[in-house]
Amino acid sequence: MSSLLLLLPLLGASLEDPVGDDPPGLFCDRGDALGFAIPVDEKLEYEVILDVAVVGETGIGEFSLSSGVELQRAGLGSANPGEASGKRVGWIRGHAVGSALNYDLDHMIETRILPQAWPHVIYRDTQRGSENRKRELMYGERDGQPSTWYRHDGHCGGCNREEHMLEGAWPFTSEHHCKRCRRGEHRVWRKPTIQEAPAGSLDMLSAIFLARSLVREGRDSVDFSLLDKKAYWVVKLTRAGRRIIETPAGSFECVEVKLDPELPPEKKEGRFRGLFGIHGSLSIWLHEASGVPVEIGGMLPVGILDLAMSIRLSRYHGTPEDFQPAKN
Repeated sequence: MSSLLLLLPLLGASLEDPVGDDPPGLFCDRGDALGFAIPVDEKLEYEVILDVAVVGETGIGEFSLSSGVELQRAGLGSANPGEASGKRVGWIRGHAVGSALNYDLDHMIETRILPQAWPHVIYRDTQRGSENRKRELMYGERDGQPSTWYRHDGHCGGCNREEHMLEGAWPFTSEHHCKRCRRGEHRVWRKPTIQEAPAGSLDMLSAIFLARSLVREGRDSVDFSLLDKKAYWVVKLTRAGRRIIETPAGSFECVEVKLDPELPPEKKEGRFRGLFGIHGSLSIWLHEASGVPVEIGGMLPVGILDLAMSIRLSRYHGTPEDFQPAKN
């Protein structure tokens, strides 16, 4: 990989050569800042628990967090489309499905880290179910400046497309355009926003893997900017307590890492929305030896209530060798 990419001010990644066996995978080098590794073939599966007053803890769905490394392939505009370039791409994917209180969710988020300056990272967010939406964020070095490119979809609001026309109920049978319906197929991409970004910024999935690195490296804390749609948050990851976490996958000796977001000085108001709707601070319990996330918790707003939600490990595949349950 060229020295230019190693010095990317937004996020550098060594995407050609593996970093050895501790941990195996693709190492994302962030210069003087703490870097993180993407495992070659790892899948973590979790149960999603909502703590409802009177009822108590209730399972509402499942969440999977998978990651991998693959060869980059040439695009359609190249001389040999589909051909492997020899450079490597890292990816992280989170998928949540579930239902609670008449609300259905099928939510996929994915990060792809590419061996190029722009876009260096592509982050996609797609939600289906009771709500339908798509978001796409790209970031990296654009014309020598750390930048972001962001777009989202929305209801078309009154186009002439035949598939968006509805028949009125009898006797009002004339066709009309739907108004703010929830159909995913009636949403269209809005114009993208391009702007500068703070150096060293990350997306939400990369932030979780940075927390893994913090634990493995024995760090106490790390600061960075977390990109959120067109805005960003000033985030601090801080090592907190230690305890054994009981999960369906076993009992694990864990370290708690707090993810605390704050608005940057130039922003006056806002509310942080983290992983799959969790608002405010996140509590991430990671296996002390390997950094594998065992439980993630926070508050989920449901109507006028804020309910405690936790994501607990149920199955795992492709984890580091030192990821082992605690001995009795």
